[in-house]
Amino acid sequence: MINPISTQAMFMIQKIMTKNKIEKSIWFHSDFKSDTVAVVIIAPGLNLLPSKMDELAYFLTSKKCDVFRIALGNNPHQWCNKFSDAYDEALEHAEVIERPLYFLGYSLGALLGEHYMLSNPYQLIKKCVLIAPATYTKFYTQIPAWLSLIFPKGKIKSSNLENYRAKSFTSLLEYKIMRRLQIEVKKKFNILEFNTPTLLVTNPHDELVNSNKLTKIAALNPHWVSLELSNKESQLPKKYHHLMIDSAAIGPSEWKKLLKRLTEHFEL
Repeated sequence: MINPISTQAMFMIQKIMTKNKIEKSIWFHSDFKSDTVAVVIIAPGLNLLPSKMDELAYFLTSKKCDVFRIALGNNPHQWCNKFSDAYDEALEHAEVIERPLYFLGYSLGALLGEHYMLSNPYQLIKKCVLIAPATYTKFYTQIPAWLSLIFPKGKIKSSNLENYRAKSFTSLLEYKIMRRLQIEVKKKFNILEFNTPTLLVTNPHDELVNSNKLTKIAALNPHWVSLELSNKESQLPKKYHHLMIDSAAIGPSEWKKLLKRLTEHFEL
């Protein structure tokens, strides 16, 4: 006879696994083994399913890049360590095959990349692509970070599309750590000294990121170039201007535009 408690426990485990999709960091290797041109680290956004960055990863492998698409995990206290470990692993591979190391980050992932580069001035990332970086966000995005001081274990229901989000809820602690990263980056960041060639990708109608401020700052450094995208052709049931990571989110013509600029920027 089946123990009813065990059956209930199994049901709960399956329910949790369905709601919280756990993914790991993975490598995408180019088929052009002896002709690989670069190694690229890809970092996802807050509570974004990491595999939603894979369309970009597959495109880069088709352009003869080896790609390390990382997963940040559920513990925000480990985000910086996870990025640092990913950088070390990707750099080791780049040095073995004697190819440059590039970085592509989206939202929180872009912020983490900036934070790492500013904290480690001798790092060897040669070029960057920052898609809707969470460096400067709208005022109301700070509210969850403030609420974490009152409700340290609190959570907010994710408004992102179900097949894009890693979890149904985002913890207030994650917002708190992201806010801390923003503050640390702003203290260290000087656009005139951040001379790593960088492609900044924004949507002027972004709900979360202050795109206008980002593009004005980027214009001060000749090593930075900007690209504005729209999601008018989005194929998703609900459109988010902040979501610019695959063809379904921004539509075929804007996706083609993004891939063209990636190719040019990374010289692929």
